[in-house]
Amino acid sequence: MAVWYKVVSKRPGGIAGNSPTKYYPAVTNRTMIDSRGMAEEISKRTNFSTADVLGMIETLTQLVPAMLQQGKNIRLDDFGTFSLHVSGVGKDQPDKVTKKDITKVKMAFLPSKYIKNKLKMTDFEKHH
Repeated sequence: MAVWYKVVSKRPGGIAGNSPTKYYPAVTNRTMIDSRGMAEEISKRTNFSTADVLGMIETLTQLVPAMLQQGKNIRLDDFGTFSLHVSGVGKDQPDKVTKKDITKVKMAFLPSKYIKNKLKMTDFEKHH
């Protein structure tokens, strides 16, 4: 099954803002699959029941932030790596930076080479 894309226009800013409009592909018509849907798909491919898989997803949902809060990166071999990142207020002196200066905490995901290679084989079709 192909992933649909549409054409979008973007006008680069630049100093003068007079750059010509450029056209780019953008993924469109996305649909959502929830935990139950993923659990049902996993169940079809394994010997685990949908309920078992939902339990594993729930456990993973609790375990990932707990491990990140312990300062660990989480590498799920052929899947990818989860890591914790922060943003904060800049200070003039290093000794002036404290945890109070952290303004945003986020989780990043870096897909594995296996996943990246699989995604390179995605079939695209222009949506009219």
